[in-house]
Amino acid sequence: MTTRSALFRLLFLTLLGTVMVVGALSFYQFRSALRSEIAGNLQFGASTVMQRIDTLLFSHIENMRVWSGLEVMQDIRVNDVDKRLSHFLSDLHAGQGNAYAALLCIDEHGRVVAASQPSLIGTAAPAWGVWRAISGPRLGSVSIAQAWDADGQGVMLRTPVPNAFSAGNIGYLYVVLDWRAVQALLDEAVDHGARGLLLVDDSGHVIAASAALRERANVARLKLDWPLPAQGAASYVRDGGALGYGTLLVGVATSAGYQQFHGLGWHIVMMEPTSVSFGPIWRLLWVVLAVLVLTLLVGLWISSRLANRIALPIVALTDFTRSFRQRDAALPHLPATNISEIHELHRAYAEMIDALARSREQVVRAGKLAVVGEMAAIMAHEVRTPMGILRSSAQLLQRQPHLGEREHELIGFIFSETERLNRLVTLLLECARPTPPDFRPHDLHAIIDSVLGLLESRAENAGVALSRSFAEQELVFSCDREQLMQVLLNLVLNALAFVGEHGRVQVLTRSDASVVSISVVDDGPGVPEALRQAIFDPFFSRREGGIGLGLTIVQQVVHVHGGEITVGESAWGGASFNLQFVVDGQKR
Repeated sequence: MTTRSALFRLLFLTLLGTVMVVGALSFYQFRSALRSEIAGNLQFGASTVMQRIDTLLFSHIENMRVWSGLEVMQDIRVNDVDKRLSHFLSDLHAGQGNAYAALLCIDEHGRVVAASQPSLIGTAAPAWGVWRAISGPRLGSVSIAQAWDADGQGVMLRTPVPNAFSAGNIGYLYVVLDWRAVQALLDEAVDHGARGLLLVDDSGHVIAASAALRERANVARLKLDWPLPAQGAASYVRDGGALGYGTLLVGVATSAGYQQFHGLGWHIVMMEPTSVSFGPIWRLLWVVLAVLVLTLLVGLWISSRLANRIALPIVALTDFTRSFRQRDAALPHLPATNISEIHELHRAYAEMIDALARSREQVVRAGKLAVVGEMAAIMAHEVRTPMGILRSSAQLLQRQPHLGEREHELIGFIFSETERLNRLVTLLLECARPTPPDFRPHDLHAIIDSVLGLLESRAENAGVALSRSFAEQELVFSCDREQLMQVLLNLVLNALAFVGEHGRVQVLTRSDASVVSISVVDDGPGVPEALRQAIFDPFFSRREGGIGLGLTIVQQVVHVHGGEITVGESAWGGASFNLQFVVDGQKR
């Protein structure tokens, strides 16, 4: 797979995923917002219709309460012999339009004494289901009953007629409501639209429905298993199979009563098919899909162009890397591109070339050290034997009597120079064959204190302030104590050699979770930046009479301990030799 094809696939899949996620989230958000809006509208519509029905029932209840107290109602006692009460009921029936199916007056024996329809006079009182008292202050003793007759649902109200001349009641006033008026109210509320209305009693039975539902399904005696709130309003989505629909978005409102009337616990259910409710969102979905497809096509074109713009500089960079063949070869120029990452890659590659060059120098330096080691081994064997003979001969000469002052001075020269040669051979051997370290846990601060104690008198004689600064009271890590003391002795001695009178030398330590750092700083002339790499090379020395192997041995010991040593500038302006050891989370 080429870089171009990989980039093209990545960009295309990213764009496709983004388009799909954005499209899905947009559709979901639009659908949720539309559903909330329609559900709120359904709840409001259901609440409005329920309030109109409560108002209608309250007006009927108030009428009955007033009518039952009229003087004409006392004709029940004389069986309405002059038909005055019947004429009154007929006039009421005609005056109320289609509100009532019939008005009846029943005596205390359950016989119809007067009625708006003469054919009902003399018959027995209607037996309609269970009577239930209507709650509310100053509503009298009005009761309600509902039942099914030949014409469908029927609702009847009754109230006792009090005896105007003594205690008790003389009969009842019955009012049979014309249920078509309630159905007409439901039809008017939906206005023959896609919505439907159901009036449901407190037991969940449908007692009235709008025209669309009466035509689509037989709602007579239908009992809904939908959740109906005890009060207030609610909305939800339900399966409308029992009503001849698919999925329905439903808003439900519970009767809250009107003025003194506390309501009957009835519910108005307003519903709308989701195919109608979400029709606009589906149309919007097709529009969004068309826009997303167009966006995807444009994105494909942009992805192809972008993949080319990214891949071509990478191909050129491949040729760029192949053109580099040798250490001193000039780096070829990178083809022009405005992609910052490609420039960064070019810079990183150039840094890598520099790092390789430094590594090559380190390899050369290691080779030099190997040669030094071989030479040191040969020199140690070839030099120490005659040097031992010279020293023994000088000791024998020193025992001779009658030696003058000049002879003793010459013998002293032999001792001092052979000792210097011995130290030089020892340094060469240490540089060539460093002793393997004996790693053990040691307190670094105790090692530093020992080193500073050894050099304290020399520092006082030179007028140099020798100090320490520890970040912690105790700093323990695994090291070879003798070799680490040798490192610190060399570094502190170098610092003492370069600072003048009243100079300052300080040893600092600090640590974190994985690194232990030691710094030897001074206020001397410092180390020029150009010499900071060469200062660790064998036989390189800036001190008069120096051999140039001390810092080489220091670097070797530090590397054997898994650390690094660098040279910088101290806060005082002098040199700063910084040692860092990785401890890998070991206990310190």
